[in-house]
Amino acid sequence: MILSFSKSENERFKYYQPISKTQEIEVLYLTWDDTSLPNFIKVSDYQKYVDKAELFEYCFYVDSKDPEKRKFKIPVTTDKLIKKIPLTLKGKFYKTKQFDDTFPTPLFEDLRKTGDLKFKTENDEFLVFVLE
Repeated sequence: MILSFSKSENERFKYYQPISKTQEIEVLYLTWDDTSLPNFIKVSDYQKYVDKAELFEYCFYVDSKDPEKRKFKIPVTTDKLIKKIPLTLKGKFYKTKQFDDTFPTPLFEDLRKTGDLKFKTENDEFLVFVLE
């Protein structure tokens, strides 16, 4: 008999530590040359730091246990994100020191483990907003 084990789609959530209660936030989507960087920022933080070097420090990843919610494939939503029109999201903030082998990108954890990420975060923790 051959046993095979597959990693759970939601394995990364075991590493997440909650740091907020459920809330609604207005976000903007930022595009970076480095696809490993987090793409979301609160509108209020964007307005404060848009022209400052520390803008990245206020960015975060958006995740969900529902794979369909992570894709943002709704045409109106995608269009809003590209045009930097604020989008309201509901969920909780978490911090984590690691992810799984699929999120935020398939190579992310390999780069993190080898120290090859092109950016550094405070305490080596990443901020993640998990959609409800």
